[in-house]
Amino acid sequence: MKFIPELKVVAGGVELGAAVFKALLAIEVSGSFKRAAALAGVPYATLWNLVARAERAFGVKLVEASRRGGTRLTDRGREVLRTYMAEAAGRGIILGLTDFIYAGSHDPVVEEALRGHEAYFVGSMQGFLLVAAGLAHFGGVHLGDNLSFTAAYGPHLCLVGGFYREIGVAARRPVGRLRDLAEMRLVNRPPGAGTRVRIDRLLEELGVPPGEAPGYFNVARTHEEAAAKVAAGEGDYTVTCRYAAEKYGLHFIKLADEEFDFVCRPEACRKTVEFVKSLRLGPGYAAKKNMAEIICRGR
Repeated sequence: MKFIPELKVVAGGVELGAAVFKALLAIEVSGSFKRAAALAGVPYATLWNLVARAERAFGVKLVEASRRGGTRLTDRGREVLRTYMAEAAGRGIILGLTDFIYAGSHDPVVEEALRGHEAYFVGSMQGFLLVAAGLAHFGGVHLGDNLSFTAAYGPHLCLVGGFYREIGVAARRPVGRLRDLAEMRLVNRPPGAGTRVRIDRLLEELGVPPGEAPGYFNVARTHEEAAAKVAAGEGDYTVTCRYAAEKYGLHFIKLADEEFDFVCRPEACRKTVEFVKSLRLGPGYAAKKNMAEIICRGR
């Protein structure tokens, strides 16, 4: 006997279970309805019905024909899927359709490399716990001293060297002094995210109790979502990476160079190394000397 937890979504008065989101993930990963049905383990007609039910509930197209042939998720479909996956993983629920699952911190460069993969952007700490529990294979972390943290709390895990990224304040208008942020509206990050910890630390340095800052509960799931919200006027500033700030035309004040490494299960070391080698670092990034090297292995 075993118990399988499930997170359900209610949209348009319709209750949607994990089968719907497994169908969307299968399409995202496989790129075709036929392969998606096989991956999800359901008949072709059942997959069509699941997608159609979800589209009626959300009132938008979630799936479309790809220009290169096959099928893909629309932008809205990808947003719906990623939101569900992040919420589910935050509760310790993984869809588990593939054999190389990411759970960890969000980064724009990492997200781009993960297209077509099963990825859960849940923050460094929750991602670390999911990998440690064997629910995911690898994940990006920025927990300060990543090496010491992994050795202390995940001695059965490996750590693969990653990169440095510039982290700072991104604002719609120039900020003369950091203390001016105390009166400005924040776009925050989710609990458990390493950037959320950095934001709380910054607010404390400004003499603002976390929770009392304007906009503190206006939360964005990813760096790009946070930057986009600021650019759209939903907040005055956030803390994000330079890459996201510049993409959305925000003013950037650097706070630190952050170490971003990859924790993984021992059996996933080789794949994690190859994944890190595939990353294309842009402005605001720098490769670490040990990038794509296994720098600790616990037993």
